[in-house]
Amino acid sequence: MKKLTAFILLLLMMNCHSQQKNKLLPNNPKVKTGIEYFLGNWRFVEKNYNDGTEKKIYTLHECMKLYTWKFERINDKIYLTKNYFTGKDCSMKSSSDKILVTIDENSISYTDVDLFRNEKYKIISYNKFVIIYSDILNGKVREIEDVYERQ
Repeated sequence: MKKLTAFILLLLMMNCHSQQKNKLLPNNPKVKTGIEYFLGNWRFVEKNYNDGTEKKIYTLHECMKLYTWKFERINDKIYLTKNYFTGKDCSMKSSSDKILVTIDENSISYTDVDLFRNEKYKIISYNKFVIIYSDILNGKVREIEDVYERQ
């Protein structure tokens, strides 16, 4: 009897632990796979970077707050369209062509113009994800996180 009780207790603890790891992503029947998660329109909302051991927020220019990514499925392939805004009053819009993307469990790969990009991503919640990459910011190479929010 003690072994059965211990076994049931162990199963309950394992079940609770697995629920804690997945609590960021609600159980949503709309999201079937990683690819399905990304379909739709996403707005650029925040840029974070590491400065030594401290995480800082990069102040976005007003036009950057209008940047969007649109993921869509066409004939069983996933395409990304990037929209940018520039100009004094952010009235000049430019868009990429539809870019064929490959999405796996932790990265998005695509060729933008003539540059191949393989960017890591992290899903924060049903409505928010982060693209993680290294670039030069304020004169130093840093790990940067671009945060996108579902529109």
